[in-house]
Amino acid sequence: MEYRDPHSYADLKQGTISHIDFDISVNFQNHKLSIINTYQFSKPINGPLFLDIKDLDIESINTKKGALEWEVDKRDDVLGQRLHIKGLSGVESIEIVFSTSPEASALQWLLPAQTAGKKQAYLFSQCQAIHARSVFPCQDSPGVRFTYKARVVVPAPMTAVMSAARERVDEEKGSNICYFDMPQPIPSYLFAIAVGNIAGKDLGSRSRIYAEPEVLEAAAWEFGKTEEMISEAEKLFGPYTWDRFDMLLMPPSFPYGGMENPRLTFLTPTLIIGDRSMTNVVAHELAHSWTGNLVTNATWEDFWLNEGWTVYAERRILQVLEGEDYVQLQSQIRQNSMFRDMELFGMESDPTRLNFSQEGIDPDDVFSTIPYEKGFSFLKRIEQIIGREKFDPFILKYIDTFKFKGINTEQFLIFLRENFPNIDDNINIKQWVFEPGFPQDGPAFHSSMLDAVDNSIRSFEEGKLPDRKDIENWRSEQIELFMQRLPRVLDRDVCRSYYELFDLGKTRNRNILSEFYQVAIASGYEDIIDGVEETLANVGRMLYLKPLYRALCETKWSKHLAREYFEKYKSGYHPIAAMVIESILKKASV
Repeated sequence: MEYRDPHSYADLKQGTISHIDFDISVNFQNHKLSIINTYQFSKPINGPLFLDIKDLDIESINTKKGALEWEVDKRDDVLGQRLHIKGLSGVESIEIVFSTSPEASALQWLLPAQTAGKKQAYLFSQCQAIHARSVFPCQDSPGVRFTYKARVVVPAPMTAVMSAARERVDEEKGSNICYFDMPQPIPSYLFAIAVGNIAGKDLGSRSRIYAEPEVLEAAAWEFGKTEEMISEAEKLFGPYTWDRFDMLLMPPSFPYGGMENPRLTFLTPTLIIGDRSMTNVVAHELAHSWTGNLVTNATWEDFWLNEGWTVYAERRILQVLEGEDYVQLQSQIRQNSMFRDMELFGMESDPTRLNFSQEGIDPDDVFSTIPYEKGFSFLKRIEQIIGREKFDPFILKYIDTFKFKGINTEQFLIFLRENFPNIDDNINIKQWVFEPGFPQDGPAFHSSMLDAVDNSIRSFEEGKLPDRKDIENWRSEQIELFMQRLPRVLDRDVCRSYYELFDLGKTRNRNILSEFYQVAIASGYEDIIDGVEETLANVGRMLYLKPLYRALCETKWSKHLAREYFEKYKSGYHPIAAMVIESILKKASV
């Protein structure tokens, strides 16, 4: 099925990249990667070839027969630039010599002081959604897959890790030369590299945690049940096809909870709490190994196919490991977050649809929990209608049919209706997928854990604060939900009571703190401002940055602090996060 990706200059009728050999030199002095790439194509290219780039310095483009003519002939604020390679005649391979910009949107260069060990600099990439083009020329569309090999030269004693198997490391004249192989084809957004003082520890026969040495043991304990997760996921979704599920604990500036790079999932350090209460994020990134990495959204307009399916798969894994009560609790918390995002965009706005035109729109500007949670709810509703005994074989068939392929929303709906011809009689698919808001037949959630929180909220509404015996057996997610369900403005003495009741001065759980800080800011409880600043200074995860900056902007007493904190700490944020926060401040006229 032909489709057009509005976020790429690539014309797939010209042919597609099938393999890339990377030769990368990492320069921490000028914050550049110097790269020589050799590209193989799925078929000989005749005529022009269009590739996506963003602020790359192209030095030369060659074939075995000599230099090729090329130009950068289009530029767009969202898409970057179009690299137009001319006059190809049956060409099966080309070489491009180039370097990245110090401001490459996918790369963050950290000073030693910004790392856990404070000893060596650090580099990492974040290519989702359309930032791979700032690292290398590519057909930067999730529907195009390629295998790759890489030779990466880094200053000793640093080392490199990638979304690939590391074959060996050679020492040579003050450098470490790391060799990698990625035999399974991936889209460009799943290309990943990190360089720094990185050590590793095996968690099992096919999983390892990488981290800076100072935090390695803590990370190894926190994620110690990873092998069990892999085994349970395989029972649900079929064999794990990526050989290994290794993880890298990132520096604090990493902008997401996790990034599902095959063979090397990136994870935020905010997961390291000491009680394994946030390892659901690992379950989510592992689930992507089937839904996202194996079966991939063809364009970012179909993002819900990656994330809605992955939230569904994550919760099936957690149901086995943690129980149905826990899954219901998690589902309610995240659905609450979805409704907040819908209200921010507007309940009738395009971003509340699962599938909508993103022509001229940066995917980062419409990133939210909506494709995750509305997508999950749509799939959960289908499961409820047809029954799990029929839905589970459908999942396996879906994965097997579309593995290592890109799929768009239209293809999915055709496949769904082929397998369940009467599905439209029982669910309004058009409303779920193409209309704004949230359908009334969405799943509701029930559990004893939810009931305990509801009872405490009812007591609060009657003027009674919970005491310690009421909450002593609560899981951290119950506290988070309680904070979500509080009125947005409280008496300051009530804020103080909750701060003390839940020992918020001691908790390392940023989910709970973020929820409480939002209420406290709106309530004028200024005692928490040092904690808010500490979060903004030391955490780069957008899940916390975005709501806290919004909260500061929305309240008179704190509004001036939003710009002050951003200017003070933005150098430690990833370029993607800095761009998003800047837009929040500008929208608030700060």
